[in-house]
Amino acid sequence: MKKYLKLFTGMFLCALGCVMIIKADFGSAPWDVLHQGISKTIGVTIGQASITLGIFIVLLDIFLGQPIGIGTVLNFLSIGIFMDLIFYFNLIPESSSIIYRVFLLVVGIFFYAYGTFLYMVQGMGCGPRDGFMQILTKRTRFSVGVIKNGIEIMAFSLGWLLGGNLGIGTIATALGLGTSLAFILKFYDVDLKELKHKTIKEEIISFKKKIKL
Repeated sequence: MKKYLKLFTGMFLCALGCVMIIKADFGSAPWDVLHQGISKTIGVTIGQASITLGIFIVLLDIFLGQPIGIGTVLNFLSIGIFMDLIFYFNLIPESSSIIYRVFLLVVGIFFYAYGTFLYMVQGMGCGPRDGFMQILTKRTRFSVGVIKNGIEIMAFSLGWLLGGNLGIGTIATALGLGTSLAFILKFYDVDLKELKHKTIKEEIISFKKKIKL
């Protein structure tokens, strides 16, 4: 159960970080710029664009050999719910203070990166975008920081070309997430290329064995 607690804590931190970045109001997060661009281009809602793109990336992850675990499914469901709850209870108040907004942006980026690290190291599967990041890290000679930053930059660049809203916070988030995640992985001496994930089937079998014991 401790593993599941850490998994959900990581996902909550991802959601909290995302909300803090939004509340900082320096520009949309990189993937949200892409969602906006897709929404404007093909005439769907931002939510529909996010879901459709997420499904496409999951299929790409499967094709590239990235395991799809319980954590992948929970990532789809939990982060959005956590974000809605944080907004509903107004856990992160807004302010016009530039110092406070910069604080939200910086801390939000760190929380998002640490939450990503915390849920990923449980080995129960990654969210679509993080799974894509890991499989590229494994298959190339580039570091996780370079891969993560590169993916985020490509996301907001394509989104901007499609008509998404770009701000200084978008660029800061794109560069800060990969750099922060690389630092956290190094601090805890975790090699993303060696990190293994259980599939949904493997996790169910493991859970059944623990019950029998």
